[in-house]
Amino acid sequence: MAWWEETTEYLYESGLDDPQSRAPQTFFQRLNNVFFQEAVDVLYFFLGIFTYVYLFAIAFLYLSGVSSFDTISTKLIRALAEPYLGSVGIYTILKESRKRRYGIISRHRGEFFVIGWLVLLVLSTVLALLFKFYTFTKTLELIIMLSLSVGIIYMGGAVHKP
Repeated sequence: MAWWEETTEYLYESGLDDPQSRAPQTFFQRLNNVFFQEAVDVLYFFLGIFTYVYLFAIAFLYLSGVSSFDTISTKLIRALAEPYLGSVGIYTILKESRKRRYGIISRHRGEFFVIGWLVLLVLSTVLALLFKFYTFTKTLELIIMLSLSVGIIYMGGAVHKP
């Protein structure tokens, strides 16, 4: 395939070469773009950051042994568990709707995220079974619950392909 065919295909898929996109927009069209289409991108970005920060925070708390103590950080992690699952669900819905709306393969790979949770689940469970320092705390319970929930959410999106 020649290089210009790939460029033409990209322009066609992105809608950049659409003659209607060159037409001047009214105030209400611009308002719609800013508050609805671009707002979804901002929401998608912040939900992505929140999901990864939470994953790393819970991994750090358990693997460092801090979760054995009832500190503010462990209380905060437990309090954010349900909003976290909600944000993962919204993130997945946005990703799946984009795949269906534009008919293109997503740039964001959820597999790495799910693999991260699976690795954390296996590592923390093995550590709890082998070493007395790591015990079955509320944080390990959260890791098990969230790992299984994230896996189920991912499987739901992977099974129902557009």
